[in-house]
Amino acid sequence: MAARGDLVLVAVSGGPDSTALLHALAQLRAALGFKLRAAHVHHGIRGKEADLDAAAAEALARSLRIPFSLRRVDAPAHARASGLSLETAAREVRYAALAAIARRCRASKIATGHTMDDQAETVLLNLLRGAGPRGLAGIPPVRDRIIRPLLDLRRDEVARYCQADNLVYRVDRSNLDLSHTRNRLRHEIIPALERVQPAIVSQLARLAGIMRAEDQFMSQQAEAAFRAVASPTEQQITLRLDAFAALAPALQRRVVRQVIARIKGDELDLELERVEAVVRLALSGRTGAVVELPGGLRARRSYHELLVAQASPATARASQNGKPICGQWELPVPGELRISELGVRLVARLSRSKKLPAKPTAALLDADAIQAPLLVRGKLPGDRFRPSGMRAAVKLQDFFVNMKVPRADRNHVPLVLSGDQIVWVVGHRVSDDFKVTAGTRRTLLLEARKLA
Repeated sequence: MAARGDLVLVAVSGGPDSTALLHALAQLRAALGFKLRAAHVHHGIRGKEADLDAAAAEALARSLRIPFSLRRVDAPAHARASGLSLETAAREVRYAALAAIARRCRASKIATGHTMDDQAETVLLNLLRGAGPRGLAGIPPVRDRIIRPLLDLRRDEVARYCQADNLVYRVDRSNLDLSHTRNRLRHEIIPALERVQPAIVSQLARLAGIMRAEDQFMSQQAEAAFRAVASPTEQQITLRLDAFAALAPALQRRVVRQVIARIKGDELDLELERVEAVVRLALSGRTGAVVELPGGLRARRSYHELLVAQASPATARASQNGKPICGQWELPVPGELRISELGVRLVARLSRSKKLPAKPTAALLDADAIQAPLLVRGKLPGDRFRPSGMRAAVKLQDFFVNMKVPRADRNHVPLVLSGDQIVWVVGHRVSDDFKVTAGTRRTLLLEARKLA
């Protein structure tokens, strides 16, 4: 999980698990040759209780002579803006904050205090949600740079460690609130199952390990199936219905999940019911029928294809009035711009990274080719630009037709311009004249985000 020379950022909540984790790693750092930094994320929930948690985490780090970082986030605001549950929103902002701290201090690993009990709860929770093999695989011991050193230990073992070393920790009283499903599993369901099968927690953890291996194999099969039936672009993914129908049902579900994850960026809040709805739409739905998906995605069936794409904030307005965007706005470099008419916020940041964004809602450009400030407007008659990878300029209207952008959406796609040249057709393609090349020295990252 950690090699010599690694800087490991340890997420410390102040509770027993993360307290034991930081203390144990502190005892091991010299022998194993890694360095430590502690981090606490204050979620903006639980008022003074949360303040005391942060103070306890900082005091522990100081007692172990470990550098400490505190990051404050607003989980309730993120929940309101995204429509997510507070628990899911808190998880998202927590991991985003930890990743930001890790980037700033150049940590190569992020360690969290998940235990075998957390694993069992996660497997059961995912089972109740109707998850497939990936959900039953539970919490991975290692995912990218996130490591979970306590995942093979029971929660009571961790508590005994804290007691043996006289470690003081905080108790989050919200973990006793039985209105939360996970807490009911922890305090009611799992104890009841243990009366039937005393080893239920270790058995569920074993199941997670088996399902991870199964899932890895099936993912490889699904990747090959995806390449055979899907045609991805920067804005949408198209499935050929005849080829999709020929797949085994297990691969059909996997391919749908892969399509959604590629556009959305993750599979959070994606329940089996939604996956099955997309499969039914592809196999027997009527032409023009739509299935709404998490993250603002939409699957639409045509005669011979299934199209999955991000529904733009303007889609509803466009279908109502069909009117084009009116006006022109300046996007400072660096800086940001909010366009309430489109429900979008554009952010511009200078960088030296040449790693191209994975999402269509972001674009990386050659900063030295840009004339600031950038302008943002809607399409006008006669607009032309040279899409990245093409030798000649094309009419924007023809580009939209080729990209299968619905007619109702075309007037509501923001265009970013440098002078009178289109730099980025937001959510679709950058101009070849401004793309990043081997000779690029500085880059400009543009991001489009939906307004709350």
